[in-house]
Amino acid sequence: MKNIFIRFAVQAVILGLIVPIQSSVIAKDVDNSEDYFDMDLEELLNVEVSVASKKPELTSEAPGIVVVVPRDEIEVYGDRNLHQLLQRQPSVYTRGSYPFLNNLASFRGDMPTHVDLHTLILLNGRPIRESGFGGLDFPVYMTFPIVSLDSVELVRGPGSVLYGTNAFTGVINLRTRVPDHNELSVRSMAGSYGYYETDITAGGRSGELGYMTALRVAGQQGYAYSLTDGIGVFGSQNDENRSVSGTAHLEYRGFTFDAFAVNLDTFHLGAIPWWSLPYHEWGTNKLFANAGYRVSLDDRTNLELNLTYNLHKNRFSNVTQTVGLNTSDVLGEVTLFTNPIDHLNVVLGYLQEYRSNYKVDDDYYQSIPAYHYQPQSIYAQADYKIRESVKLIAGTQWNESSQGVEGFVSRYGVIFTPFKKWGLKLLRGEAFRAPFALETDLYDTMLVGNHNLKPEEVTTYDIQLFYQDRKTYAAVTYFNSEIDQLIIRDTSVSPASFKNGGKQRFNGVELEAKRFLTPHWHILGSTMIQNNKQTSDLNPSTAPDYMVKLGTGYEWDYGTASLFYSYFAKPPRLASEVVVNPEPGALSLLSLNVRIDPSKWLDIPKGRANLMFRVENFLNEEIWVPEFNRGGNPNSLRDGPGRTFYIGFELHN
Repeated sequence: MKNIFIRFAVQAVILGLIVPIQSSVIAKDVDNSEDYFDMDLEELLNVEVSVASKKPELTSEAPGIVVVVPRDEIEVYGDRNLHQLLQRQPSVYTRGSYPFLNNLASFRGDMPTHVDLHTLILLNGRPIRESGFGGLDFPVYMTFPIVSLDSVELVRGPGSVLYGTNAFTGVINLRTRVPDHNELSVRSMAGSYGYYETDITAGGRSGELGYMTALRVAGQQGYAYSLTDGIGVFGSQNDENRSVSGTAHLEYRGFTFDAFAVNLDTFHLGAIPWWSLPYHEWGTNKLFANAGYRVSLDDRTNLELNLTYNLHKNRFSNVTQTVGLNTSDVLGEVTLFTNPIDHLNVVLGYLQEYRSNYKVDDDYYQSIPAYHYQPQSIYAQADYKIRESVKLIAGTQWNESSQGVEGFVSRYGVIFTPFKKWGLKLLRGEAFRAPFALETDLYDTMLVGNHNLKPEEVTTYDIQLFYQDRKTYAAVTYFNSEIDQLIIRDTSVSPASFKNGGKQRFNGVELEAKRFLTPHWHILGSTMIQNNKQTSDLNPSTAPDYMVKLGTGYEWDYGTASLFYSYFAKPPRLASEVVVNPEPGALSLLSLNVRIDPSKWLDIPKGRANLMFRVENFLNEEIWVPEFNRGGNPNSLRDGPGRTFYIGFELHN
């Protein structure tokens, strides 16, 4: 199976390399005339987003609290992976835990557990989701080749009306870029603790065919992950990882194809935080693929068909043995987009999913018996402009979970833009998170599943006031969310199981702004203050109540430079005092990124090469985070190294 994944990644890249290699002999110098920083100032802020309604629309008119991170901003700040990119975004807090390093991206302070159950990742609008654990997102966060992206779209708040389970408090949509000209590039980087990374990308257009492919090979020896574990034993092991990943996007007329594959081996402390476990490595193979077709039925109506496949293979250790969990999920979806009358847009869709697991390798233990589930949903959303300055939104989804539990979620709101530069969003949205196989089907000596679980539910109210002119975007948002029926462990039975728990409430205020001082120089920043409460049977969120993020980026003829600063307040204190490891405190994280074009010194065409230099955690902070409470045995965990340095280069055809 491992060879299949590696072979797929390589073949996907070769497919995209064929055309640019054939045409490279007549390639022209890189044309920088359409560079992001050469655009009109009004174009820089007048950005479209597609994730909120499954169709392109201005961010000011999207029925959600959204942000778009463009490709050039990713390059200026030098993000090495998606996890780092998300950490820079408003109201997002990223971290890991002892079983899953780099697995969590919390939106608005919602972080009660190890698994990323409340955040949904999409690739060009299609869900990257697995049915076993339900939220193992670290292979995407750590290894997705972000050099292939045109932008990253984020929704803060619910998105289940259109996307179903997991689109709970956050949605992340990765949008692939397709260059107008055939291009081939290589980027390589090395850094502290034996870090290495090489990305090869190829993309462009040939007639009606558009394509983008990328291959990424990366890893590190890792810093010393040293701490005292949950039973008082001190240990240390390098936080090492190694991966091969690839992505491909092809489009031809109405057809599209997207794929992502990864083979990842990474350190983890264990299924429970004990150094005495047999070994400390998590192995993952992941394959995502989607084939889509969009056809115009008439001038006002389009039909879109998608077939999405998610394959996920895991191996990891529990207390006594190596466990395997392999899942294979197919999702078919039909979506109708129509504009029956002027100013009215309607989206209708039906989704049928087939979830199953398959036999693990003979030397691994399969803790979840064979299952076959068929959840489904029907959804509809409409928006209507009463006048140019007033837009109404309404939508609903009927869904049936894997256990046959039926339910409805809805969204509605109104967007006012009575003045040219000012706008107001008033939104109410619901979302659900259906139980996954680990919670319903697990059969182990210490923990078993519960088929009677109900889906988790959340209701969120958003009020956003925003301002936008040619140079500035700014917004203030108040949010109020209530989560009900959170799925938690039930330790009152033997063996332990799962049950639906009580309620969690959180509310807060978000401030965000971006200003272009010149077309070549911008500043941006955000802050969030949130209050988080829950009933006594629930684990408290481990996200800080307060965070501030500030950044600035500048481009000149032969390079770019940026600084980004993040402040995270001290996380909530655990149920009792932390005595075995340092207590987590407030964090001040500063990164520096510089990119230099050496063409004028090396007598080569401008835009063909860049030298890169990067410093992370410039202030050399010790990073400790709270362990999720495990019944009165709290602890704290390492979550990153001190100051690190990286150098690299990139070459373009």
